[in-house]
Amino acid sequence: MTRLAGLRRILHGWIWVGVANLFQIILSVSAIVAAHVVKLKGAFGELGLRAPIGRTVAFSFIAALPMLLAFAVPSSINAKMSLLSVGVGCFVAPFAEEVLFRGYMFGQLYRRARWGFWLSALIPSALFAFGHAYQASGFWELVEIFVVTGLGSLLGCWIYMRWQFNLWTVFGLHWSDESVVGAVRCGRYSARRLDCECSASSDDSSCDSSHNIQRPILEAVTSEGNAVDQTTEQSCGRGPGDRKLANSDEPFLIWQHAS
Repeated sequence: MTRLAGLRRILHGWIWVGVANLFQIILSVSAIVAAHVVKLKGAFGELGLRAPIGRTVAFSFIAALPMLLAFAVPSSINAKMSLLSVGVGCFVAPFAEEVLFRGYMFGQLYRRARWGFWLSALIPSALFAFGHAYQASGFWELVEIFVVTGLGSLLGCWIYMRWQFNLWTVFGLHWSDESVVGAVRCGRYSARRLDCECSASSDDSSCDSSHNIQRPILEAVTSEGNAVDQTTEQSCGRGPGDRKLANSDEPFLIWQHAS
């Protein structure tokens, strides 16, 4: 739709990711409004966005504190991160995923369709895991991603249910994961854009549509600094000389591995 409207040349990079995430949120809220014939206030309540925030923030912080310390102690703050990249990558993206997969999909299947916990949780968790399949560069890495993201989503559904469908709880945990685990590895890093990071002057047809699913992610790269995998480069019609992604100074990263 954006390609036909000519917006892909304008809305690219983090702006495009933020717009896509906002569309997920608007779609979920609109579906609740239409299905339950309620106003925005009622839709927010149905998704768990009107639940108390205080206790959930404390729970999320305490639960994630060991992870935060483990990653923060051997690392240093990245001075080159930008407000836009951190805002979208660490806040808007995980919030949109929680609204769509936990608040809307799981909430409606479990509370309204009454399909039971496991079936209601497995469907959005499978979709959530499939949405991260692009991160894999091989079969076993694909299996690992499916297991980690799938089990993580199941855990998120269970926590969402146990906390009386308070979406702020799972968002707090998801934010911690995106802010730290996704940004810190024992090596150098890069951000790979799912829209292939094609330049505004390139032909849109050179981008593989399979990369337009989610948002930028962080991936560990080798010590030689291979910042973009060959599959992504080939699908974008580019070679090594066209690489535009940074390594350890990628603006998205909050933490950098201390040298």
